[in-house]
Amino acid sequence: MNHEIIVEAALELKDVQEVNLFFTRTSRLMLAVVFFLMVIGIVLLVDENRTGMEFMIAFLLDVLLSVILWFAYGWSIRRKSVKAFFSDRLMRQRHTFAFSESGFRYASESESAKVRWSDIYEVRESRNLFLILLSTSRTFIVPKDGFATEQDRVQFRGIVESNVKTSRFHWRREATNSKS
Repeated sequence: MNHEIIVEAALELKDVQEVNLFFTRTSRLMLAVVFFLMVIGIVLLVDENRTGMEFMIAFLLDVLLSVILWFAYGWSIRRKSVKAFFSDRLMRQRHTFAFSESGFRYASESESAKVRWSDIYEVRESRNLFLILLSTSRTFIVPKDGFATEQDRVQFRGIVESNVKTSRFHWRREATNSKS
């Protein structure tokens, strides 16, 4: 198959926020869990003569505070994404990707590149985006709505699966289930 899949898209603020929330998901979860465990530990250490009802109230309050912390951290990430998006003119330019079996070409007003699949660190999928990582700190963001058809998305996944090591691509569960 030597067919190229062309994707044209301009990133929007929601895309940048989704990427940042996607990549901070684990750290946000760890922060909430560590906070929960620390508070429960303090509650248990401070007064070990608590009744079951007092402990249950403290436990539920701890859960509530941990959930609030999770959402507050997410809100903070969204706010930082706004600043990053509006300060980066290159990010807001229209991007064109041409995917094929050999790799992909990327172009915008300011830059262009050709990347072989063997140079890819990882390919991930979020709800609305494909993320092509060249390293742990450099990512091409490809909005799914930039693909002309759902068939083009399926072909893109197929190209990635044929050319990237299995351990280096990760699809959303809904995407893999809809193919079967």
